[in-house]
Amino acid sequence: AGGGRGWGAALGGTITQCLPLAGPLGIMAFQAGLGSGHGEAGLGASDWFNMPAKVGWILSIFRDRWQAFDLLSLIPPVLVLYAAARSRDWRFSRILGWPALACLAAFALLPRLLMGGAYVDMRIAPAMVMLALIAIAPPVTGKTTRTTAWLAVLFVVVRLGGTTLSFVERSAEQQSELSAIAAIPRGAAVLSLVARPCFGAWTDLRRDHLPGLAIVRRDVFTNVQWVIEGQQLLSIRHQAAAPYLADPSQSVFPAQCSDIGSNFSAAIAGFPRAAFTHVWTIGYPPGAAQAADLRVVWTNGTSTLYRVAGRRVVR
Repeated sequence: AGGGRGWGAALGGTITQCLPLAGPLGIMAFQAGLGSGHGEAGLGASDWFNMPAKVGWILSIFRDRWQAFDLLSLIPPVLVLYAAARSRDWRFSRILGWPALACLAAFALLPRLLMGGAYVDMRIAPAMVMLALIAIAPPVTGKTTRTTAWLAVLFVVVRLGGTTLSFVERSAEQQSELSAIAAIPRGAAVLSLVARPCFGAWTDLRRDHLPGLAIVRRDVFTNVQWVIEGQQLLSIRHQAAAPYLADPSQSVFPAQCSDIGSNFSAAIAGFPRAAFTHVWTIGYPPGAAQAADLRVVWTNGTSTLYRVAGRRVVR
């Protein structure tokens, strides 16, 4: 009965629709094979089955700025999923329910690091929850259905309102930092050093890649871009800038969590002067970069752009 397709036809159609992804996936696998081969099976896979971290990713699905607001926002979706699973009247659509379960399996089984990508499992968590929610098929009519719909609208309005306010504040913060770009000469080579909190901090200023906008606005070189085997075909030609070539060399973490990124004092003292014309520190007051050959050309009080004395931009 009905006009549905059989399993064979449905599977064949799915494979056909996914074929456009085969080309990029093949290139990614080939690039990973040409890489260093570190990690398991040359795919750089590590940090398997880190369940405490996975629980943290679930709790962080709405993570933005205000921890209490973000955690409380997780309660309504969880209650709705629980109620749908327990209800005799509500059901889950198989068309969306199976993909949600597939995402759950991928979230549980995939490592954090794979083929140069980080937080591979974490990125699946929001999609998993969204698919599970829209897979719910409540009765078409009924007081409970109408009430749930209005509560859902209220949740969306509250959450969008909070997120919009957070983004407005974040935009003002970032625009203040980006004012430095006007003081950067076109074609400059900029060493970026960005203060980052430890990973336990709930909110993040999201400014570790802000200097990348100077690439498109001033055609500069700066050390904030990812260069990852198997992820993209980008390569760095300005090798004189080593070891400050790419992400995460721009990140500066506190001493208690500084296992990646750069040490601020060591970077200021030891960066290759011949490779950079400017230094841009974000999250540090003017004068924090103490070196005899650095001259302040711009500051907003929390971020500073320095010129390297004796160096000029080669256009």
